[in-house]
Order: sequence, then structure tokens, then C-alpha cells
Amino acid sequence: MKRFVLIFFVLLATSILAQEYRLQQPLQFGDRPAQYILGTNDVLLINVNLWGHVQKPGIYSIPSSFGIIDLLSSAGGPLKTARLNDVRIIRKNQEVIKVNIEEYIKTGNKDLLVPLQPGDVIIVPGSIADIFSRIVGIVRDIAIIVNVYVLAKYYRR
Repeated sequence: MKRFVLIFFVLLATSILAQEYRLQQPLQFGDRPAQYILGTNDVLLINVNLWGHVQKPGIYSIPSSFGIIDLLSSAGGPLKTARLNDVRIIRKNQEVIKVNIEEYIKTGNKDLLVPLQPGDVIIVPGSIADIFSRIVGIVRDIAIIVNVYVLAKYYRR
């Protein structure tokens, strides 16, 4: 029984960690050229994708004048688990740009922020504490299952 639980836990933990680091492969984008959209009041809009630890990830049509802070604000802001010192912008040409929003918040230096372009994918990663809490949650669930199994076996006697 102990061997089964140990093997189950190891397989579950490695599958979760593998999902977290799945972004090692290059992202593929379509061959469509960058698109600008004319919004209400003749505002030029661009489409960007926002992924990761934000309140509302998704595809956003934002004014071309918006920056990454405006985008994060539109998405309800970062989650507590967000790692703001390692935000990534992936451009259509596969260029990856690291943005340290935490440093911007401390200094107010706008040179740290990169203008957004149509088709950008912005990734706000999670912290190590988030991964740890997920693993603790899985261990808790496994402990409950094992406890039920042991109690069921005990009461069968």
C-alpha cells in the first residue's frame, strides 16, 4: 500500500510540474499580418493575448496607445501568485522580451516598459509558492483518499 501511494504521488507531482514548464517549446503563430482595428470614436485597436496569473486572462482588443500596465489593469490586475519581475512578451517574430513590472512599480521608470504590438502574447508567470501550494493540495487529497481506504479496510474486519 505504501509503495502504491508513493508511486501515485510521484507520478502526480511530476505531471503537475511538467504542465508548469510546458512553455519550453517555441510558440507557433499564424501567418496573418499584424492587424489594427478601428474602434469606436476612431480609436485604433490591436489584439493581444494575456495569459497566466491575472484576474481575467484572454484576448483583448485594446487601444494601440495602451501599455502593459493598462492591459493588466483591464484584466483586473495580477493575482497574488503572479511573479511580476518576470513577465514575458512574445512577439509574432518569436522574439521574447522580459519585462520587470515589479521594478517599474518601485522606480516609476517608464523605460522599463515595452510598447505592445498587435498579436503580442503577454505571459504573467506564477511564483514558486503557487506551485508549492498546488503540491500541498494534492498531498492533502491523496491523504484523504488513503485515510478513507484505511478506514474502510479497518471497518471491514
